[in-house]
Amino acid sequence: MRYFRQALALMREERLFTGIYIAGTALAIAFTMVMAVVYYIKLAPIYPERNRARTAYFEGIYIEAENRGAGRCYFGDKAFEEWFLQSKNIEYCSPTLLAAGTGKAEGRCQASIVRGKNDYVDVIRNRASADFFKIYAYDFVSGRPFTRKEVEGKDAVCVITDALAERLFGKGVDAVGQTLVMEHEEDLRIIGVVRSGSQLTPDSYADIIMPYTLVEVRAGSVYAGLYSIVATVKDNEHLQALKEEIDGIANRLTQSKDELLNNFYFGEGVKKKLVLTKGLETHPMHVLRTENRDNVFGVVTGWQLVMHYVGILFVLLFVPALNLCGIVAGRMERRSAEMAVRKTFGARRTTLLNQVIAENLVLTTIGGIIGLVFSWLTIYGLRKEILGMFFDNSTLNTAPIVEGEMIFAPSLFIGAFGAILVLNLLAAVIPAWWSLRKPIVESMMEKR
Repeated sequence: MRYFRQALALMREERLFTGIYIAGTALAIAFTMVMAVVYYIKLAPIYPERNRARTAYFEGIYIEAENRGAGRCYFGDKAFEEWFLQSKNIEYCSPTLLAAGTGKAEGRCQASIVRGKNDYVDVIRNRASADFFKIYAYDFVSGRPFTRKEVEGKDAVCVITDALAERLFGKGVDAVGQTLVMEHEEDLRIIGVVRSGSQLTPDSYADIIMPYTLVEVRAGSVYAGLYSIVATVKDNEHLQALKEEIDGIANRLTQSKDELLNNFYFGEGVKKKLVLTKGLETHPMHVLRTENRDNVFGVVTGWQLVMHYVGILFVLLFVPALNLCGIVAGRMERRSAEMAVRKTFGARRTTLLNQVIAENLVLTTIGGIIGLVFSWLTIYGLRKEILGMFFDNSTLNTAPIVEGEMIFAPSLFIGAFGAILVLNLLAAVIPAWWSLRKPIVESMMEKR
């Protein structure tokens, strides 16, 4: 309490110092929190992607040629059903037209609903299996998800979002049982309505979800098609076993010279092989590697990731801390005579150091709270502009939904407080410790 009163007295006496210190802290915390929220949205278990820690992605079928690069195509129905659906190492799995861990919108997800003559509603649609609703925890407003039996029977059913239901049928109208007239596609009967997600979760964001069996694709191979694969595993042991299992399938197909190898031409006599598990990791690491690789075939090592995020942290926290450190150092020079007198009367160095830390912690906390509130207001008010710099802009055709759990999560509060402590320790402890090491006589001779 005594330190708090001293901090308040300092704020009244040195208003310029106080204003600069609080403003510098607020800006540093605001920028840090914006980045923290961005990566929280990308990595944390938020609606409906609650199972991210256990979710893995198979982006596609890679054909690698010796010294000639690589090509990629997507999985077909046959590949999903033979290679993934029966695997004992997978908990749930589904084909998907959506981002599959890349964060990029796919053009093949675009579709149109015919609402009337010359009246069309553009939507994002996904084709999936019944397990898609077990991988992603959608909240059903009404109705139900489609079943495996309906998928196998190629029933023309679908699940839509409450936002789309309101656009098509009006507010408060139950859309279950209604029919969607799709342009150039089979009409669909609505059997379920889910709470809308956010465009910031592209692996699950769609207006319409329908069975993947409603379309037949003719490709260069029976295993090629339209889909990436999303799956959940129970633990890392099952993930590694799954990798070995799918790698075994790829090796077998390579040795048998399956027609998949002919999907891309690299020249006569070039040795080729299939790779099905490129970048196979659970969601958090997969996303971090994907967004930092140079191209679709690039590989980013763990060390490169560490250096990348250490660099971001240095810019956001350490650089402002160095500036604040200079301000505190200047102030300590002015207070050196005061500190010398107090040491003469028996004050211990640790007591004086604790006082300086406490005083700066009060200022840093005030600045941190201001920065935290400012970051929330900025993220919400300018969410399309700011989040558009970190997410695929093609998915953000409107201001994206920012749920409360995205910015008010306990871990973000803890992170903000940790950032405040780091700033305070870096900015206050170093100059204070250096100043208090000076001999008493030297300190008392300092010009005030």
